[in-house]
Amino acid sequence: MKDVKGTIIRIIAEYLDKDENELSGSSSFTEIGLDSLDIMELVMQMQEELDCKIELSQEITTIDSLVALIEQEGAKEATA
Repeated sequence: MKDVKGTIIRIIAEYLDKDENELSGSSSFTEIGLDSLDIMELVMQMQEELDCKIELSQEITTIDSLVALIEQEGAKEATA
C-alpha cells in the first residue's frame, strides 16, 4: 500500500501552499486552516490518489485520524 500519511501531507501541503514539514499528523484540520469545504475537496483528491473510499465523520479531525481511517478501510478491503 502507498505511504498514506506521506501522500495526505503532500496533498494538504500543496493545497495550502505550505512546506510538508510545517504539517504534523497531530495538527487538527482547523489549526492548519482548513474548513469543511476544503476538506471535502481534498478528500476527493485523496480518494483518487490512494484509490480508496473515504467516509468522513466528525471524529476525523487530524491527519493522523484520517490516516488511521484510510488504513483501517484498506485492511478491511484486503481481507474481503
